[in-house]
Amino acid sequence: MKKYKKWWITIGIIFILSIIGYVYWFAIPKHTANKAVDNYLAEQKINSNQIETRAIKKDWKMGGYLTKIVFKDDLKLKYKYSYDERIDLPYHIYVSAFKEGSSQEDNQMKHPPLQEQLEEMNKSK
Repeated sequence: MKKYKKWWITIGIIFILSIIGYVYWFAIPKHTANKAVDNYLAEQKINSNQIETRAIKKDWKMGGYLTKIVFKDDLKLKYKYSYDERIDLPYHIYVSAFKEGSSQEDNQMKHPPLQEQLEEMNKSK
């Protein structure tokens, strides 16, 4: 048994470090993104009972997390709430909406982005 003691200790340390790494790089940021989207929705005065579907996933291409939401009163549009700490907008979230794969203008949304995002977008035009 002594022969394998170092081997088991090494495997145990690697396992523990893997769990810590997963929590640090994935679980905590996902929770932070989820909370930011909740706060953003509250700022938009949207209740959870207005949401038909909600899915969050890691955005490997752009970084951060992407939350896709379909609202009960706007079933044709798919809203995308992109959370990235590098975005200098309220709650670090950028909102866009798509209908059949085509991006929609803010005036076509029943739940438009916050005023700060609209002002930032108008400055860049």
